[in-house]
Amino acid sequence: MLFLHEFNLNAHDITQMTYNDTLRQSNAFAMFDSLKFGLYWCFGFLCTIKGLGNDALSTLGTLATFSAPILGCYLARRFEKQVRPDGAVGYGKGYLYSALLYFYATIILTIFAYIYFNWIDGGEFVSSYLVRHNSPEMQEALKISGMQEIFDEYIKQGSFKNFEQMLRSITPIDIAASLFNTNIMLGLILALPTALFAKSPRQKQQSENEKL
Repeated sequence: MLFLHEFNLNAHDITQMTYNDTLRQSNAFAMFDSLKFGLYWCFGFLCTIKGLGNDALSTLGTLATFSAPILGCYLARRFEKQVRPDGAVGYGKGYLYSALLYFYATIILTIFAYIYFNWIDGGEFVSSYLVRHNSPEMQEALKISGMQEIFDEYIKQGSFKNFEQMLRSITPIDIAASLFNTNIMLGLILALPTALFAKSPRQKQQSENEKL
């Protein structure tokens, strides 16, 4: 009985060590890769903001935003190749890395957005947005889509004089918090397909199982 107890305890310790090693390894790689991924997100975000008055930057921002998941898949694939000598990567470990990658990148983007709107922008974004918002084409589009009624309702509920006052009432911390919440949820979803690229090929996993 004592032998069985010691055996179960040792098996538990080995499992716990394996889990801790997996967590540390995935976290370390995710933190390192998220620097590049986060900076790419910041680049796309900045181009999108500046793109309100520049069609070329707007297009570049759109491309950067929609290509970010592709970069995430590339980094996940590279992660699998780098850790492959330590053993095959299952879907769970791949998802852990992918979710952490998006999590750290979101933190970088959130900090960048707060710094930009608090100390750099100086109201330029609101001014550029108002110019586009007040254009005849945009006003027509807002009426057709019904968005104008939604804006009017927000203005009424917030006791604002007009749309500009409502827009300028949004603080840098509000923008940063909104970005953080949105991208955290988006990251958890995007990590699902991204983890497939971090998963070792089936042949590699079968080889590892045969060794056991």
